[in-house]
Amino acid sequence: MSFFWKDLGWRCRTHRPLHTADSLCLLHLYQPIVGTTAISLYMTLYYQVPVHRAGFSDFHSHSYLLNLCRLTFDQLLESRYLLEGVGLISTFEIKDQEHGHFYEYELIPPLTPAKFFQSDVLSFALYNQIGKERFLAMKDWLTGGQEKEEKNQNTLTVNLTRSFQEVFKSLSPAELARAAELGKEAVGPVAKIDESLHEGKWPQLDGPDDGFALIKMRLSSLVDENAWTDELKRELREICFLYQLDDWDLLKALQNPYVTRNGQIDTDRLRSYIKSEYRLRFGDNPVVTRKPLKPSTSTDETPEAPKSHDEASLSEEEKHFKQLAQISPLELLSYYHKGTRIPDSDVELVERLIRQYGLPPAVINVLLEYVLLKYDYKLPRNLVEKIAGQWKRLGIETIQDALKQARKEIWEPKRKKTRLKGQAKQEEKLPQMLKKQFEAEAVSADSPAQQRETEDRQAQIRAKLRLMNEKFSAAQKENKNTP
Repeated sequence: MSFFWKDLGWRCRTHRPLHTADSLCLLHLYQPIVGTTAISLYMTLYYQVPVHRAGFSDFHSHSYLLNLCRLTFDQLLESRYLLEGVGLISTFEIKDQEHGHFYEYELIPPLTPAKFFQSDVLSFALYNQIGKERFLAMKDWLTGGQEKEEKNQNTLTVNLTRSFQEVFKSLSPAELARAAELGKEAVGPVAKIDESLHEGKWPQLDGPDDGFALIKMRLSSLVDENAWTDELKRELREICFLYQLDDWDLLKALQNPYVTRNGQIDTDRLRSYIKSEYRLRFGDNPVVTRKPLKPSTSTDETPEAPKSHDEASLSEEEKHFKQLAQISPLELLSYYHKGTRIPDSDVELVERLIRQYGLPPAVINVLLEYVLLKYDYKLPRNLVEKIAGQWKRLGIETIQDALKQARKEIWEPKRKKTRLKGQAKQEEKLPQMLKKQFEAEAVSADSPAQQRETEDRQAQIRAKLRLMNEKFSAAQKENKNTP
């Protein structure tokens, strides 16, 4: 298959030459997302065409391109897919009588920095690669406003620039006649320049083939027909992709009067609303990651057979764990509350596990369910956070590791009961004065922190008394055995 693909011809075409600013955007904005190999392929293809104007390259075989870039077939294909994903290349398969079967690569200039950062998809992809601090610095550097020159109020500025007429003489009748003859001798029309892609291309996102027909119909009384522009549909597809919304999720968000009003959809407010809902459920911004790149259904690229998942073959336990990996912690608590309102303290606990401990939602689900089932459907905050801290130190990031660790935690309630029994026995041996002192300290403890401190100190005193009693008992036995 790959040998046949290598023998196919190809050519590339451009819409305009690359500028210095384009190279800056490719290096700092696109390269962290697609990698150096993909950018190298893009530059190699771009310099196959005239560098001073739009045009076509000569025809070459793909074997030549592989040798030119020193890439394998898989590396070349992966780099091409990455460039297509961010909107730098469009690929066409062409068959005609003159050139036969070949590929044409349309090379698209990168987006300007302002347009790049308007795309949530590209912005999040760059943010995930270079981090928050560098992302904000890069955005400020490339899109920051021009510094205004401070001028003294008493400064007088005079424009001395001369016009064309002041520098050059007017054309004589003889010169005009020669120019007219030159125009007649020129053959062929001037090629029409397509300026639609001069400032780059947004990443192409899959969306409903019906153009949001169902949503438009449902919102016909709220949104004007002329509000459904191509730009709005592109932004809606981008939002649905980032936050994994289906038609009903999007419809619910658009019905919010904060988002849709006066017949128009405020996309900035929509993003803000969707982001707040997403963070409440998952605790962070979405992460744009690469999918495994698989060949398309073209003649030379055979698709991978779809993998079938037989749900019937899974046990009830496996199905349950699969659900834990897919739902949010609040959805899990809603299930245990039978759809009723979740207490604010439980919501705050979930937010703390996400933001302070940084545990993935699936791991939090296992932790919450473990505590709920082991402690009679209670969620002791201190215990949950104690286990969360332990799991964080253990580096538990997957649901499989969380389930494995949860099974090891079975000893926790047994150890607690044993400790309580030991305390009860020890309390019986405490002197009456010491018991009264402990009771007075327990009553005077104002805060949970003071209560914990008092309990720890009393436990240390009990431990010392127990050790003294054990030594005293051992000494008595030794004296009895001594003749």
